[in-house]
Amino acid sequence: MNPCTGQELATESGAAGSGLCSSAHRVRAELMGRVSSTVDRITSELLGRPAARAVRACGPLPRVRVLRAGCGLLESVIVDREGRLFFTSQTWNGRGRGALLRLDAPEAAPVAVAVGIASPGGLALADQGRLIVGFGDSPQGGLVGNVSPRAGLLLVDPDGGGAEPWVSGLGMANGVARAPDGTVFASNDFGTHLDRVAADGSVQRRWAKVPSANGLVVDAAGRYLYAAQTFTRAAIKRVEIEHPENVRTHARPPAAAALSLLDGLAIDDAGRLYVAANGAGHVWRVEPDGAICAIARGLGSPSAVAVGRRDSPFPAANLYAVTFGGDVVEIPNAGAAT
Repeated sequence: MNPCTGQELATESGAAGSGLCSSAHRVRAELMGRVSSTVDRITSELLGRPAARAVRACGPLPRVRVLRAGCGLLESVIVDREGRLFFTSQTWNGRGRGALLRLDAPEAAPVAVAVGIASPGGLALADQGRLIVGFGDSPQGGLVGNVSPRAGLLLVDPDGGGAEPWVSGLGMANGVARAPDGTVFASNDFGTHLDRVAADGSVQRRWAKVPSANGLVVDAAGRYLYAAQTFTRAAIKRVEIEHPENVRTHARPPAAAALSLLDGLAIDDAGRLYVAANGAGHVWRVEPDGAICAIARGLGSPSAVAVGRRDSPFPAANLYAVTFGGDVVEIPNAGAAT
């Protein structure tokens, strides 16, 4: 059984757990780390400033806390309306044996809500308290998914009542976001376009062109979809949902952080975005005007971030990140409001 142990460690820089990784996903994590190191060295030599410091800090960096370590290769995280934290592990019980896990409180032992999920991807909240969980989120699946889509979405009972297939025929389901009207969007960071899923489950492939899109969020009004880009020059794109041909750059870091390998994305009630900069080892806050600052540094390949909830064990003032190294991390007093 995967240990997914609690940790006493508290540090400004965070720490990576050992985790269990399948060979394909380990290659992706190692590649990202090597690219980050190379970019840091090159930008230090050419620009006189390392990529890791290219994005200014939002202020004094909070002291982060590792809640759990050794949970496998973690891909996504979300706090539900009941104030419980859910996260996906792609290697919970070894290669190809992913799971959706639940923490009822920071000190609680993780509960396996659904197991045997093939390469679980993004998370979103559905109606009736259920969760939407992407599957088929692997590098091979993303590449093949450009021509022969095999990924999809599950509907999962958060209390362990089982998972049912909902949608198939998606490119990857790496990032998943749900709009207020029930429309769902899915990304493929090894592809060129986003997929759209209507509330009735019908799929519109290649709905909007955003190369290497990863984390996704929809604003509260349901007007815009935001997409973080991984294997391109780091940026967050904004897609006008009613006119998906209208895609613009919402935020872009300085040139020294161009290869920060952006991953998961979250949004708070103030319309501020939070993005896991995987290659930089950061979590960034993005203001509504596109200004970027770092809310945490020194994390071990953060893959996703979530905003807490009011009146819950995971407070609205905090952010919660997961990493490819198997950590679930609390970033306190990040200024979020949900």
